[in-house]
Amino acid sequence: MIRKPAVSGYFYPAGINNIKKLIASFNIPEVNEKEKIDAFGIVSPHAGYVYSGKTAFMGYSKIVIKNNIIILGPNHTGFGSDFSIIDEGAYNFSDFKIPVNSDLAKAIINENDSPFKVDELAQAKEHSIEVQIPLIHYFKDNFSIVPVVFSYIRYNDVVKAANAIYHAVEKSGLLNDVLIVASSDMTHYETAQNAKIKDEIAIRQILNLNAYGLYNKVMENGISMCGFIPASIMILTAKMSGRANAKLINYTNSGETTGDYSSVVGYSSIVVY
Repeated sequence: MIRKPAVSGYFYPAGINNIKKLIASFNIPEVNEKEKIDAFGIVSPHAGYVYSGKTAFMGYSKIVIKNNIIILGPNHTGFGSDFSIIDEGAYNFSDFKIPVNSDLAKAIINENDSPFKVDELAQAKEHSIEVQIPLIHYFKDNFSIVPVVFSYIRYNDVVKAANAIYHAVEKSGLLNDVLIVASSDMTHYETAQNAKIKDEIAIRQILNLNAYGLYNKVMENGISMCGFIPASIMILTAKMSGRANAKLINYTNSGETTGDYSSVVGYSSIVVY
């Protein structure tokens, strides 16, 4: 699959120079390479860059960007498989192309009891994967991706997905050269005060690396965190890989851009290492 941009000029500026200009307007200080976190995973928002781009950029600026990146995103379109993965091709932007890591994608699909299947329909118009790539590309222009899109699944299937990803990465010898991006916004369309209360519940579970707790707290408290399933899978995979730390880099909401705090979307960037 050669995946062309679906939300260029809408969620983020069209053209790499315009993307760089917007990023420069964030005024984020550069982080010394020696001070960057050797991250295994990151929770990163996927709204329009004018709303969540600064938070996402802050997260990526503080970590070492690996050569192999698995991007886990929620399905916003409702189309396609519950466990959609692309196993060949590339994301072809107007100014650059990012290849799919076919070997790793196929290894995930072929793992014992793997739930994943090749499915382009769920990914054709899905923005949660796409918007992460230009931000990553800003820091590193040579990397490959495995794009994965999830619909709502039960927790036992979350565990099944995490097992398949972990074992494929481990058998491929990439445990020290992989980054798993859990693409997710936080609470949607509540007051900033309510959103912060709910988001703090979810963020606490992520910082505790409690995938089961995150999954259940989201369900119990009606937290409209769209990527809680990708985040849960990332956490489980990270723990299987021996990672034991997490750090909140930034939390904000759309009201900081619009000035309207009566109905906001929350955004967080959280690093797991």
